[in-house]
Amino acid sequence: MKVNVEFEMTPEEMRRLLGLPDVAPVNDLIVEKLRDQVEKSLDGTLLRNMLQSIVKGGTQGIEAYQTLLTNIFNKVRNGPEAPPGTPKPPPGAEPPPASGGQGANMGPGKT
Repeated sequence: MKVNVEFEMTPEEMRRLLGLPDVAPVNDLIVEKLRDQVEKSLDGTLLRNMLQSIVKGGTQGIEAYQTLLTNIFNKVRNGPEAPPGTPKPPPGAEPPPASGGQGANMGPGKT
């Protein structure tokens, strides 16, 4: 059996129905304090500090992405069955042929 119940009420009415506290005054206080800090830092230090943290985090993210791609490419290059610690083939070396039957790169009519 499936039962659907719909209520039409505002978020304020839902909050009261569930007995949740009204946090609007706390939110207003936080916004006011943040506004005061931004106004005090209009000399550029706030913006400079924010940009430094973004750039620092950005380079760490790029480095992590590069490491992820390097690991993926190394696994592809060494093959899925290569045990950990297997040396990487030199650049330009062809991968070993697939075991049993035709190789992966063999198309129709090639032997």
